[in-house]
Amino acid sequence: MTVRIRSMLRFVLLTIAALLAVGPVLWTVSTSFKTQVETQTYPPTVVPNEGTLANYARLFTDPQFLSASLTSVGVALVATLLVLAVTFPCAYALVRLRPHGRRSLILLVMLAQTVPSIVFVIPLYSMALEVGLYDTRLLLMLVYAGFLVPFTTILLASFVRGLPEEVEEAARVDGAGYLRMLLLIVLPMMRGGMASAAIFTGFYAWNEFLIPVILGGEQARPLTVYVASFVTQKTIEWGPLTAAVTLVLLPVVVVVLTLQRHLVAGLTAGATKG
Repeated sequence: MTVRIRSMLRFVLLTIAALLAVGPVLWTVSTSFKTQVETQTYPPTVVPNEGTLANYARLFTDPQFLSASLTSVGVALVATLLVLAVTFPCAYALVRLRPHGRRSLILLVMLAQTVPSIVFVIPLYSMALEVGLYDTRLLLMLVYAGFLVPFTTILLASFVRGLPEEVEEAARVDGAGYLRMLLLIVLPMMRGGMASAAIFTGFYAWNEFLIPVILGGEQARPLTVYVASFVTQKTIEWGPLTAAVTLVLLPVVVVVLTLQRHLVAGLTAGATKG
């Protein structure tokens, strides 16, 4: 097989893979501009015959959509900040301070990551009812942060291993304490790792569905749960549903396209150094 044929075959395979990945997203966006009647026509139309913004107008005039948007943004931001504040010093301590039983601690962290989160949801539901936190944004923030700590600790530990110890030793010789060294020396060098961890944790909190369905209600309902409200026993409102899905996907796409270079560079450094 010649080089040209191999290149053409690779191009065709990559094109098919891209269409399979992007096709459902493009179809969702297209459906969001269709009327309810057109979404149910057969054969289905790829491009809307009569484009409409009514589905988006309905969302932006719905108080529940605005409340769900605030819940998703607030919970994702606060949960991400909590996770980074806890896991950054933990990852540094595991790698640099080498505490007694470090391997056992790392093993426990890895085992905690393997346990499905649904195992803890029912006990958390009972506890939330007892302490009065059920259906609150604070509960979702704390639960998301707790579930994300093991993964983020392991991720940041790989970045800490890739940092040059000589810089930290020079800072300690100059009299810098651990807190000052962490904030002024280590943290700036960890920009790539912190950005990677923030993106992964933020996406988890933004996309989570099962946990807020059980632990949330009317007051703490994120966008992922709000989208499901368009599926009823009688009908599926495809227009508003796909419009809401499009708006949920939009921030994710923007963040990935904006931070793609930094994310790939950070992941590569954390995976290869140390």
